[in-house]
Amino acid sequence: MHSLRIWAGLILVLAAASASAAPPLPPTPAGVTLLFARPFRLEKGFEHTWRKEHPIATQGLLLVLQVDPALVYPRQTAEPVLYVGDQTARRLNVGYPSGRVVALVPGATALTPGTPIWFGTPRLPETVTADVIAAERALAVARGIGGVSAETIRAAEQRGGRAVAAPHLNALLNTAAPVVREYAPDEGDVAAALAAQGP
Repeated sequence: MHSLRIWAGLILVLAAASASAAPPLPPTPAGVTLLFARPFRLEKGFEHTWRKEHPIATQGLLLVLQVDPALVYPRQTAEPVLYVGDQTARRLNVGYPSGRVVALVPGATALTPGTPIWFGTPRLPETVTADVIAAERALAVARGIGGVSAETIRAAEQRGGRAVAAPHLNALLNTAAPVVREYAPDEGDVAAALAAQGP
């Protein structure tokens, strides 16, 4: 929860600083490009608050995605929700202006070829249910957003390296800090906040 407050605070600061230059929101659903995938397992599960049901997760994926920066520009309104297959993804950084989003996807520890990854219609992630995800996925498929190829998954897994085994969420967030530094170097403050998560 502490890390979520940090992330939300950074968004508000960025939005206030550059509200006059906000780019138009691109149409959704919108596809993204998978760059990096690293599985994780935790001894103690965490509550996935970016879904209405708040499922408890003990495993999942740490992903890096290349996205249209305008999709993740911090706005003080509902924003496009990031989906991976049948799950919402918890963004760990803002992704603007780099266009690189680092995110946690609770659930499976491997991507299956054909799994779609996309930004859905704007809403608050904490209002998303399984029914909403199913409707958003059907809309994405209808709009021509295809699934990730086996070749792309293999390349992303090679970049991601071996799975992370951690005792709890904060320890996992510590391991995400260097990933943010590498892929979104303009967000050093976010990386520092992730690295500073307590035991």
